[in-house]
Amino acid sequence: MSRRIGSFLVACVVVVPAIACAQSLDRRVAAADGNVQFHFAAREGVCGNGRSFVRAENAGYYTSMGTDGSRNQCDTGPVRVVLVRYGREIVKIETYAGPLAADADDGRDLGAVPAREASSYLLGLAGSLDGRPARDAMLPAMLADSTVVTPQLLAMAKDVSRSRDIRQSAISWMSRRRAETGGVGAASVAKTLEEMVHDRGENESIRQQALSTINSLDRGEGVPAMIQFAGESEEWLSRQAFSTLARSGDPRARQFVRDAIKRGSLSDEKLVSAIQGLGSDYASELDYKMLRDLYASLNSDRSRDALLQVLATGGGSQNATWLLAVANSTTEPAARRRRAVSLLGRFDDPRIKEALKGMIEH
Repeated sequence: MSRRIGSFLVACVVVVPAIACAQSLDRRVAAADGNVQFHFAAREGVCGNGRSFVRAENAGYYTSMGTDGSRNQCDTGPVRVVLVRYGREIVKIETYAGPLAADADDGRDLGAVPAREASSYLLGLAGSLDGRPARDAMLPAMLADSTVVTPQLLAMAKDVSRSRDIRQSAISWMSRRRAETGGVGAASVAKTLEEMVHDRGENESIRQQALSTINSLDRGEGVPAMIQFAGESEEWLSRQAFSTLARSGDPRARQFVRDAIKRGSLSDEKLVSAIQGLGSDYASELDYKMLRDLYASLNSDRSRDALLQVLATGGGSQNATWLLAVANSTTEPAARRRRAVSLLGRFDDPRIKEALKGMIEH
């Protein structure tokens, strides 16, 4: 090799990005016959057994692709992608992580490729392929090391020409990667999701996915938006948002539900959700007192039965005494008195057991 050629190769490796020095990944794939595979560096927290199991701890993701793998074996290692092709058409994309495995059926091995180039190529496939292969391309793109993906995910999520499946997948991954350095930013992700929920011209399943994703934001960033949605005129949106808030342990959500109950303007369906939510695992004695005081103003059997169930599940001497009063009441319907007696049977309280015994004897 001449000194001039050698100097050029050194400069290419050191100065010029790999994509400019070698044939691009898409061209290398296109030039190959049949199936094609390649591998690249994985993000921190990605592991697998190289053959049937992948876990991405930082994304709360795992998948099994066979029966021969064990979730107990999760070794760090590169991400390996197999493009299954029929002729030149990609019909399936398989993702592996961990120890590299050799399989002749996996086709021509292009070897190691830069993680950023691999992620960009795979996101390009996600945006251009049809059907399941498009969605399958998303996973390995998300597992690539040192990549910025939220701009492309944001574009795919908003692209109405894409399938619902790929848009929903983009929404989900966009939420998980919302805090990435150099990305669109968590605020932009949240704003986009809220705009999707508000857009009545948008597909309803996309709106529901966006709403669900807002609710899943793990630091409570979505609570103010959910409170706003609970007041919308669209029935399904208001009902779903309110039900979500009722089940939440966030103090802002719980106070919103308390205030809604006090206003006395909830539909029966929302009132039942409020009762069940307020009396959940996060309930305090003040919540139970509020529910006991609410009982007299309830107008439906459904809401009253829900309240009886919540107080019985909550337990405690004050709830037991109150239920006993319902069971002994001469103004309550016989069916509800029997229901109260049945619920009181759960209490391991000698006083309650003695009272029930007396009721049966009389």
